Amino acid sequence: MRAGLVVAVESQPQRQWLPAIDFVRAGVSPVYFHLAGLRPDPAEAAREVGSSASSGMALPDFAQIVAGLEAERPAACFVAESGPLARLMAVAADLLGIPVFSLVTTPEQLRNLSDRVKERPDLFFLASEVLLPVALNDPRYGSTLLPTGHPGQEDGPAAERIATAIASWLAGTLPAVPPELSIIVPSYKEEGNVVLICDRLLAMLDRSGLNAEILLVDDASPDETYAVALEQMWRSPRIRALTKPLPRGMGNGIRYGLRHARARIAGVTMGDGSDEVDRIPEMFSKVRDEGYGLAIGSRYRYRQNYQTVPRLYRLWSFCFRLTTRLLVGLKLSDYTNAFRVFDRRIFERYGPESGGFEISPEITFKAWFATRRVVEVDVCHLKRASGQSSFSFLRAGPGYGKMLIKAFINRLTGKWFVLDW
Repeated sequence: MRAGLVVAVESQPQRQWLPAIDFVRAGVSPVYFHLAGLRPDPAEAAREVGSSASSGMALPDFAQIVAGLEAERPAACFVAESGPLARLMAVAADLLGIPVFSLVTTPEQLRNLSDRVKERPDLFFLASEVLLPVALNDPRYGSTLLPTGHPGQEDGPAAERIATAIASWLAGTLPAVPPELSIIVPSYKEEGNVVLICDRLLAMLDRSGLNAEILLVDDASPDETYAVALEQMWRSPRIRALTKPLPRGMGNGIRYGLRHARARIAGVTMGDGSDEVDRIPEMFSKVRDEGYGLAIGSRYRYRQNYQTVPRLYRLWSFCFRLTTRLLVGLKLSDYTNAFRVFDRRIFERYGPESGGFEISPEITFKAWFATRRVVEVDVCHLKRASGQSSFSFLRAGPGYGKMLIKAFINRLTGKWFVLDW
């Protein structure tokens, strides 16, 4: 048996686009509350709550709204505009403890979203692209605050997203907040790879069932990387697009992502599509279930996994590996691969500090000294999908050396050298 849904209708445009939302497919049977002369057609049932005032305008009757809601006892109310009927319907629903579904179209509406605690939560649909960057700071984003678009401005996608969200709400399958895993994707001039990265990550999450968020962190790119990332937010509430100010640098991008991450466990995968993201569930399990501080995607234990890594980079990694084993005493096959999953508590004593590529060995060393539990998961290094890498041995070398010296001092003294130079 379908649940009841009371829908407020107070304008002709709304009357025209409402039928695009397949409420029946979503699992609810609509009853329409409307102002005089705006009865939806066709409708299973309708109730007029407007009366003609001396001014000739149709005004809603609050007592009728309350009485109507008490009589219908709906599972929820759907209000799509900010007119008098929608506002009074929302107030009446709050008084009666009835959940409200609403379209959010302006920043003012977003700021004034109800936070009233109910047996079942309200559901908010972001109907405008300009609201997406602002909504990311709301703790409900991705769960009960969802990007859908406006069904009156699109053909199909917005109405479909709203119906799907309502069905998930009824089934109790909306994503939980906070997520278990925050996947950070630092990206610089990756406009050609963002869609592919999202394709792979969303497919992996669907297969694994992980409750994770995807943080696309644009590193002040001069191309359309951030614009493409914003478009991806319409695909799934799991995706959050961020753009950071200068200075640039992979480390700065990861640190920016960590500041916005909501999960205790974080993952990093590069925005160039070179990481085998299907291994993330295994890496996540190593950290969450087996208690490792860090799980690194290791490229160098099997020859077939590093065939696409440039020879010069392999030589540089080999030298760094030998030096690290001598100075730090940590034996791994791949210290520097940015592809990793870690418990953010490794930074409780000493926070992340690197601005460039040296963030990878920094995470490795701090995880080791904080937990003494670092594990490697074999991964295949894939060819970059498009574009060129911004990695430079000349620029990265000093940072890597600095991390080695700090790790060596920590090994000798038990303290991380926090002063920079």
